[in-house]
Amino acid sequence: MAKAKGSDTARSSDLAPELHIPGLHTLREAVENYTHRKLPSSAAIRREGIAGLTVAVGSVPSGMAGGILAGVNPIYGLYANMFGPLVGGIFSSTQLMVIHNTSAISLVAGQSLIGIPSGDRESSLFLLVILAGVFAALFGLLRLGRMTRFVSYSVMTGFLAGIAGVLILSQLSTVTGYEPGGSNRIAQVVDLLQNTDKVGIAPLAVASVTLLIASLLRYTRLRIAASLLAIAIPSAAVACIQPGIVKIVSDLGRVPGAVPMPALPSLSNLSLDVFTGALSLALVILVQGAGVSQTVPNPGGSRRSISHDFTAQGVANIITGFFRGLPVGGSLSGTTLNVVAGAGSRWSSISAGLWTAVIVIGFPGLIAHVALPALGGLLVLIAFQSIRPSDVAVVWRSGWRSRLAAGITFGATLILPIQFAMGIGVAISGLLYIIRASSDVSIVELVERPDRRIEERKPPRYLPANRVIVLDVYGHIFYAGARILEGLLPMPKAGHEHPAVILRLRGRTSLGATMADVLSRYYDKLEKVDGRLYLTGLSESVQREVTGMRRLRLRAYRATSILGESTRMALADAQAWLITRADETSSDKGRPGGES
Repeated sequence: MAKAKGSDTARSSDLAPELHIPGLHTLREAVENYTHRKLPSSAAIRREGIAGLTVAVGSVPSGMAGGILAGVNPIYGLYANMFGPLVGGIFSSTQLMVIHNTSAISLVAGQSLIGIPSGDRESSLFLLVILAGVFAALFGLLRLGRMTRFVSYSVMTGFLAGIAGVLILSQLSTVTGYEPGGSNRIAQVVDLLQNTDKVGIAPLAVASVTLLIASLLRYTRLRIAASLLAIAIPSAAVACIQPGIVKIVSDLGRVPGAVPMPALPSLSNLSLDVFTGALSLALVILVQGAGVSQTVPNPGGSRRSISHDFTAQGVANIITGFFRGLPVGGSLSGTTLNVVAGAGSRWSSISAGLWTAVIVIGFPGLIAHVALPALGGLLVLIAFQSIRPSDVAVVWRSGWRSRLAAGITFGATLILPIQFAMGIGVAISGLLYIIRASSDVSIVELVERPDRRIEERKPPRYLPANRVIVLDVYGHIFYAGARILEGLLPMPKAGHEHPAVILRLRGRTSLGATMADVLSRYYDKLEKVDGRLYLTGLSESVQREVTGMRRLRLRAYRATSILGESTRMALADAQAWLITRADETSSDKGRPGGES
C-alpha cells in the first residue's frame, strides 16, 4: 500500500509543474464552459440532424433546378447547397435561417451571363458568385442593412412577380423540347405559340406528371419530400420504360461522386457583364435574405442583425464560388422547412450541408439520371407558388403610384436583363421615397383650450393682426417638402399689422438650404407688416443653422426636456411684444397730429 501510495505521489509530483502553470486552470475552465454552452447535447444532435436531413432532401430538387436556370451542370446547385448552409449556419446571426441556392438568385446569375460565350460560362459564373459574395460581405461590414428599408414594397413585389414570370417562361424550352427564338421572353412565347407543332410530347408529359405529383403530395404526409418524389418518380419511369426519350442531367455534364476541390476562377473572365451582374446578384441576395431574417426569430430571443447576416451570406458565396457552386442566399422555403422539421439551433443548417455532401458522394448515379423536363416542371410550380396574391392585392389597394411602380418593375424584369431591371427598381424606389416624403407635409395651428388642453386646428389662410399664432409642422421639410410648406404657411396681408408667428420645429436635426430660403422669404413678408417670426423646439444643430442666418433677426428657442416649454417661452415673449406695440400705437394716437 505504501508503495502504491508512493507511486501515486511520485506521479502527482511529476504532473505538478503542468498543473500549476499560471492561468492554465482558468483557460481549461473557460474552454469547458464554452463547449458545454455551444455544443448541443446528444438529444439535440439527433433533433438537429433530422431537421438538417429534411432540409437537405428538400433542397436537392431546387438545387439541381438552379443549375438549369443558370445554364450550367445541375451538380453545381448541389455544391451550393453543400457549402451554403454549412458556412451560413456558422456565421449567420439568424440561427434558423437556411442559406442555400434559390431559383430567384439562380435566374439572376443566369440572366447576367447571357452575353458570355458558352465555353467561358462556368468559370465566369464562379467568378460572379465570388464577386457577389465580396459585395455582400462589404455591405455587411459597412453596416448597410438598414438600406434595405428604402426598397419600396411595391417595387419588390413587382420585381419578384417579374422573376416568377421569367422563371416560368425560361422553362418553356425544357418542358416542351422546343427552343423558341426571340430577343426577350415575350418574343420567345410568341415564337413558341407559332410553332406548337414542334412541341415534344414526351418532355411535356414528364413535366405534367411532375406538376401533378408535386401538387397532390402537398396535401399528404409526404409533403416534405413532395419535390423530391415529383422528380424521382417520372425520372425512374423514363429510365425503365424508354431511356433516351428525354434529356437527363448527365447530358449536361458529368456528375462526379465526390466533394469538389477549391479552384480560383481566372480574372481574365472579369467583364462589365460579370461586374454589374455580381452587384445585382448581391442586392437580390441581400434583400431576399433580409426578408427571411425578419420573419424568423432566434430561439431564446437572442438579437439578430441584418448587417451581420449580410456578411454571413457574403462569406457563404465566396466559399461556394471557390468550390464551384451556384450563388446562395437566405431561402424562405428552406428556412420554413427547417423550422417545421423541428430545428432549434444553427446546427440544423450545418448538418443540412453535411447531409447534402453525403447525397452527392453516395448517389451520383441517381442524380445523373434525373429527367430535365421534370426539373423544368418543378421550377414552373415553384414560380407559381412564389406569386402571392395577397401581396399583389396590397399593392393594388395602395393607389396608382404603387401600381405604377410595381407595373414598371414587373415589365422591366420580363423584357430587360435582370441587372437593368434591378437598377430601374432601385431608382423607382428612391423616386417614390422622395415624392412621398416631400408631398406628405402638413401644418396645424395649436390652440390652448380653457381646460388647458392643446387643440389642433386648420390654420387660417391669412395672418390676423395683433395676434400670436402657433404652428406645428408634420412631415419632411427638405427640398420639395420645404416648398410645399411655404405654400401652406398663413400669409401676411396688407392692413393686418403686427402678426406674430411661432413655428415649432421640435425633432428636426437639420433644416437644409431650401428650408433656410423658405424661412428667409417668409421673414421678409412678415417684416413688411411689422410682424415677427419665432422658431421653437430647436435642436443644437438646427440652432447653429439659424444662428448662421445673420441677415434674419429670428427669435430662436432651444428645445428643453419639457415638451412645449420653449414654445410657451416664445408665446410669452410674443404677447409681451404685442402689448408693447399696442402701447406705442396708443401713444402715437394721443400725440398732436395723431389719430383721435
